[in-house]
Amino acid sequence: MRDLALGSLILASPDPDRLQQWYVDAFDAEPDADGFFALGDVGVLVSGRPELAERSLEPGRILVNLHVSAIEDRVADLRARFPDLVWEAPLEHRADAGAWFATLVDPDGNLVQLIELTPAYWAAKRARAEAAGEPSPPVAFLDAEARLPARDLERARRFYEDRLGLTPADERDGGLLYRIGATSFALFESTGEAAGTHTQLALHVPDIDVAIVELRARGLVLDDVDIHGLDHAANGSVAVEGNYPSTGATGELAVWFHDSEGNLIGLSQPTYG
Repeated sequence: MRDLALGSLILASPDPDRLQQWYVDAFDAEPDADGFFALGDVGVLVSGRPELAERSLEPGRILVNLHVSAIEDRVADLRARFPDLVWEAPLEHRADAGAWFATLVDPDGNLVQLIELTPAYWAAKRARAEAAGEPSPPVAFLDAEARLPARDLERARRFYEDRLGLTPADERDGGLLYRIGATSFALFESTGEAAGTHTQLALHVPDIDVAIVELRARGLVLDDVDIHGLDHAANGSVAVEGNYPSTGATGELAVWFHDSEGNLIGLSQPTYG
């Protein structure tokens, strides 16, 4: 089902503070206000269950799989910072799987498996799909990322932080990377002119009324967009009919604004019924 996704994972523990702090220290996974911390695209919550045993009685029943890059460096770092860490399985390359694996044990006895996929994995996956008669894409895409040009990268950084409350998750010379949920976009230094005549990036919010109030309080100026046949609501948003069937939405409420570099950004809330 396209509208079905693994949204979060709960790790139950008789000592939740200890277990949460271990994940924070081991994987730099800072909890949000609700106690969730992100392991990749999945939010994890450690829940207190005092009736549980101190250690997992069947640690192999559920594995926490963490896909990483440079797995040798990751394992070496964990061994150096946690010399008493118990490893269920050492770092090894499994040719049949086309991947590197290393499995460690968290403080409650749960198994955490680190995995680094290699090109051999993707080649074997494509071969299996072809053998099963399934359509196989010409390229094994891992993900997609929007890129927006910026003539002044530091000016753009200030705009996205001051007006939208966003800070880069990563950066390099000439580029800033932002992560929102399971998606990301990047600003890159460019002497080119931003198009600004069509929506280049869409930001989705659960409540557009609240978002508009908060963003205007931060100094964001919304565009006065005139779309033929659509009326503006009191908050400046317009109701747009239609949406992708897989979303389950029937339309959206939307506003637009230009960033400091001239890129046109859309802000929308899906509507149902």
